[in-house]
Amino acid sequence: MQDAPLDRRQLIHKASLIAALPILSKLTACTSSVGAVVRDDRGIARPRHLGEMPLNVTEWKPLDEGSSLIAPRTDIALPRSAWAKGDPVPRLMNRMLPVRRITVHHDGMNVFTSTSKSDAARRIESIRHGHRGNNWGDVGYHYLVDPAGRVWSGRPLQYQGAHVRAQNEGNLGICVLGNYQKQLPTSTQINAVEDLLTTLMRTYGVGVEEVYTHRELAATACPGVNLQRRLVAMRESTGVLASV
Repeated sequence: MQDAPLDRRQLIHKASLIAALPILSKLTACTSSVGAVVRDDRGIARPRHLGEMPLNVTEWKPLDEGSSLIAPRTDIALPRSAWAKGDPVPRLMNRMLPVRRITVHHDGMNVFTSTSKSDAARRIESIRHGHRGNNWGDVGYHYLVDPAGRVWSGRPLQYQGAHVRAQNEGNLGICVLGNYQKQLPTSTQINAVEDLLTTLMRTYGVGVEEVYTHRELAATACPGVNLQRRLVAMRESTGVLASV
C-alpha cells in the first residue's frame, strides 16, 4: 500500500529539513554558519534594507566625545590595542543601530583552556585574521571573554557586528573563547560572562528576552552544548539575568 501523498505544507517542511541536514551535520565553529561565500559585512549578495547605512569613510577613527553613535564601554574590557594587529576597515562595515539585542557565541575552534593573556591575544587576532579573510571589516564580535575571565574589546561599537547572518542590526556580539561542544567553561569565565551581560543589558536597556545564543537565531551548534546550558540557566526565572 502506497503512502498518502504529502500536501504542500508537508512538502515545504520536508524540503527545508533536507536542506538543513548538511549544515547541521558539520556545524561546530561559530563562523561556519555565517556563510561560506566571501562577502562583506553588509551581505552584498542579498538585498540591503533600511538601517544598513555604510559610514562612507575609508579610515577608521575612534568615536569622538559626544558622538551620536553608540558609545563604547571602555571601562569593562581590555582595549583592542592589547591584541589587534590591524585596524577596522569602515567601507566594509555598517553604522551600528541602537542596541536592542545581545547574542552569545563560542569561537568553535580547537579546545582552548589557557589563562595566559598573550595566548588569548593571539587567539583573538587569529579570529580577526580569519574574519578579514572573509572580506569582513574586522573581527565580527564586539566583546570576547577568555578562560581567565578577561573581557576584551573586539569590533568598535560604532560599527555593526558580523556574527549572526542577516540579524546583526542592533545586535551586540559576545564571543567566549574556546569550543564548548568539547570543553566546559570555567567558573571564572561564566562569572565574567554574567557580569558583562548584566552591564550591557543595563547600559542599553536590553531585556532578558532579547539575550540570545547563536543557535537560537541560526542553524548552528554555537555556542556549544556546554555553554548553551549555562546561558539557559542564566535567563531562567531564578537566574542572574532575570532580575536585570
